[in-house]
Amino acid sequence: MRTIRDIFIACTLLFLVGACHHQQSTEDSIIIDEESITAFAMQIEQSVVNGNPKVYNDAFDKDYLKSIIRDNSIVNSSLDADFGQEYFESNFHLGDEAVQVVDNGGDFRFVRYYLNVEDSTHHIVFRSYNDFTLNFFDYIIDTAKGQLAIKDGFIYNTGSHFSDIIRENVLLNVLYKTNPECITSTLSTIKELGGSGKHKEALQQLRQHEMELRDLSYYWQLYIINLYQTCPKEHYIDSLKQLETKGLDPRMSLLHQMLFYLNEGMAEANDSTINQLIEYAGDDPIFLLIFGKTNYYAKSYETAIGCYETAEQYLPPLWDLWFGKLECYYAMNDQEHFDQCLETAKKNYGMTDEELSELKKKHFFKQK
Repeated sequence: MRTIRDIFIACTLLFLVGACHHQQSTEDSIIIDEESITAFAMQIEQSVVNGNPKVYNDAFDKDYLKSIIRDNSIVNSSLDADFGQEYFESNFHLGDEAVQVVDNGGDFRFVRYYLNVEDSTHHIVFRSYNDFTLNFFDYIIDTAKGQLAIKDGFIYNTGSHFSDIIRENVLLNVLYKTNPECITSTLSTIKELGGSGKHKEALQQLRQHEMELRDLSYYWQLYIINLYQTCPKEHYIDSLKQLETKGLDPRMSLLHQMLFYLNEGMAEANDSTINQLIEYAGDDPIFLLIFGKTNYYAKSYETAIGCYETAEQYLPPLWDLWFGKLECYYAMNDQEHFDQCLETAKKNYGMTDEELSELKKKHFFKQK
């Protein structure tokens, strides 16, 4: 098992090219290999960073995805109507969402390429991050209409394949429109219970309707939200892991385990969890930010600063990295480094002396 120290070393290798896996496509003689797919992924990443969502939005093989979700009779019939087509198209705004993440001070990155040797499929993994909200997108790449395209994939924070999410979104929207008293009514009730703070009642409803709802990604999202609010902290991780026996994907489980350990300042447990996530998603310097914050909550300030300083060599000037270092220096009563770190905000974020003074008063020197 790799340790967090390995991540420090691995970050220096993020962009080195490994051995290529070549596969000849039968469509228009396109070569599908690590080099061509990596270039495709980097084009998507750069377009998002530059504020252009179109490249990402248009990267999907919609015809193929539509053919997959037609296995549901309600979805199939709705796709021949304007409203069903509208519901289908609404799923292809991931470029806009990624651009918004970057515009709001977050980060979007191509993390890795890999070849799944079991089925010979080519994969790329993207990651989005904003304000300690983390998600990974594991896409399958092949050809469509003479070019590379995303055929399907797996979204970590929903615990579902992209095609399943599309099918589910179309289905639920159609049912809301045509049969509002079915499962959509149950989901609405559960959502309202959780939204009003009645998390135990929401969890009871989720358990009662498990067989009816468990195939929906929305079910697992609601379940985890309400479980976190009701389960004693010492039992939460065990309860989360038990959900894997009922169908929760381990990648989604690990993502939530990591966030729990982060908020609880459990550095050793999060070290192990992050290493398990790396096995799926790949090395990413964002994990150093997560582990740094975990160590801050654990009062291991020197370790936290080391994580932040290594991460910022490979990430854009994220606010959370900068603010994390300020928190550590303040906790250590290191005024010199605190002031030096504070000054970098003028260059990185265009902040004025007045704005920095207000920030200090708000977050650090309230008592003065």
